[in-house]
Amino acid sequence: MTARSRDVGFEDPWPRDGDRLFVEGSWPYDAQVVRDPNERLYRMPMGYSRAADLLVEHAAANVEDRNNVIYAALFCYRQSVELHLKRIILKFGTTSRNATVTHDLATLWKHFVELVRERGREQTIGVSPVQVLVAELDQADKRSDSFRFPATLRGLPFTFGDQGIDLDNLREVMAGLMNFFECAYIDFSHQDDAASNRI
Repeated sequence: MTARSRDVGFEDPWPRDGDRLFVEGSWPYDAQVVRDPNERLYRMPMGYSRAADLLVEHAAANVEDRNNVIYAALFCYRQSVELHLKRIILKFGTTSRNATVTHDLATLWKHFVELVRERGREQTIGVSPVQVLVAELDQADKRSDSFRFPATLRGLPFTFGDQGIDLDNLREVMAGLMNFFECAYIDFSHQDDAASNRI
């Protein structure tokens, strides 16, 4: 085990002259970071969700890390929901791009529901349970900051906290939520394809 792969301690090295974070190695082994906004908006929601799943799996198996990594996991799940909503609104919505320049899940959800209604899917897509989950997430983290910072800008504690979170339930419910957004995207795509084939 190298010094960089084991737990951090006083004997571990500090950064050295010449160290760089973003170094290309070998294409088959490198993680590819793209500039194209469309590809990023496709990859990022899945990436944040997968990162959260991995953190939750780690937290479930490692009690010593559990209360530390939960914040990063919750942030990743919330970020994934936010990006899924933005992706759908930007791709299929008629509202201005400015409608997605927010971290407010309630505002993004409102735009999503408008889109669902415009497409006649309010009854068939199962919006109600998802609305409850998005509202719960929004209530816990209104501005995408309570899972990233220890206190508000005024130094006050965040409202959400002082409670346990069942990690298995969290992962299972979030998986269903991610599946909902992916299916909504596919459904809207099929609608658009069918409409263009009729022309």
